[in-house]
Amino acid sequence: MAEDVIHFTHVRFGDQEVARDKVIHFPDGIPGFEAYKVYALFDDPDSEPFQWLLSTDNPRLGFVVVNPLFVWADYDPKISRDDLKTLEVEKPEDILLFCIVTLADDPAHVTVNLSGPLVVNSVKHKARQLALLDDRYVTKHKILDAIQKA
Repeated sequence: MAEDVIHFTHVRFGDQEVARDKVIHFPDGIPGFEAYKVYALFDDPDSEPFQWLLSTDNPRLGFVVVNPLFVWADYDPKISRDDLKTLEVEKPEDILLFCIVTLADDPAHVTVNLSGPLVVNSVKHKARQLALLDDRYVTKHKILDAIQKA
């Protein structure tokens, strides 16, 4: 059914057709990119466990993201009740977590922003990026260090 998908173009992936359940709305935008509020979660088999969060409005905007629990099993961000209310979360199992990855030519320098997780209500397809006030997490956790410790 045509209404179950959206179409958009991205410079890296060309013309795309994505199921509506992979579309995520950021009512406040992502900090630094507030003008762009609708993104598609895009799976690229060559990039697993990483995924792409691609703007459906700006063909040049996209983020590499990862579920932080794949790398840091003990990741436990404190999400406020206000954030959960804003996202209309009714059950904890409706929450998806992603963190933005900063790529580098040298894999040893690839980092993940654990202090600014993307919290997604998987039922309402609504999300926001949090700014955690938690000394355990910084903006540049080296992913290779974490994998080597596992």
